[in-house]
Amino acid sequence: MLRNPADLPPIQKRPRLRPWLLAALVLLAGFVTARDIATQHAPGCRFYRPASGRLLIAHAAGGLSDRKYPNSIAALDRSYAHGLRYFEMDFHQLPFGVLRSGHDFTDVLDPRGAWISQVIAWMRSHPGTYLLPDMKTDNVAGLKQIAADAPDLKDRIIPFVYHQSQYEAVRALGFHLPIYALFHDNRDADWLAFANSHAFWAVAVAEEHIGQIPAVRHPVIVFTYDVMVKAPGARAVITNCMVPAGPRS
Repeated sequence: MLRNPADLPPIQKRPRLRPWLLAALVLLAGFVTARDIATQHAPGCRFYRPASGRLLIAHAAGGLSDRKYPNSIAALDRSYAHGLRYFEMDFHQLPFGVLRSGHDFTDVLDPRGAWISQVIAWMRSHPGTYLLPDMKTDNVAGLKQIAADAPDLKDRIIPFVYHQSQYEAVRALGFHLPIYALFHDNRDADWLAFANSHAFWAVAVAEEHIGQIPAVRHPVIVFTYDVMVKAPGARAVITNCMVPAGPRS
């Protein structure tokens, strides 16, 4: 049973990045200019396509009008207003246990992005929402950090398992059942047998695996599409620009 956000413990503050570390990040990012960051992942969603029949999961918090992959609070707000309640977001773990949103490493320098503390606060103020954290650095280490920062949200955080070797460690963290994801260069040759013999919330597949969906014994998520793809048996779609048709709740 979900608790009132007002009754939940306050978010622990994380140390800010020190000036020398920020400078090092800039160098490692390849001397990214302000203009490069401002135009990162453009263009965005010129319009939002109403869709029905499948659960829609906002990719990188959902596309904005000027860019995709925003991974921002603004994108969460826009997607929520459109009626989405499941949000995939990309994160990088930085030194000192800090998690910053971003699909590419240069994205962590974008001031429009979000710290994990901001995302957690947003979820606490929006009951009924779910986060699917896509860790671009060490998956288990990043999930451990989220578990420490938001123990009260574990039943609303759906982690990914990218390789069979991560399964037990991810399950041990106490989150919602994970998603077995066939991305992040997942080349597990026996992925189907592994998926069908373990407990998962869903299996996420790309176009190359669509023909095998009927053999998967779990709900299947297909990614990433901005029109409703023909994928018989798929229950959900990760999308930038599709939104639920019908009245908002």
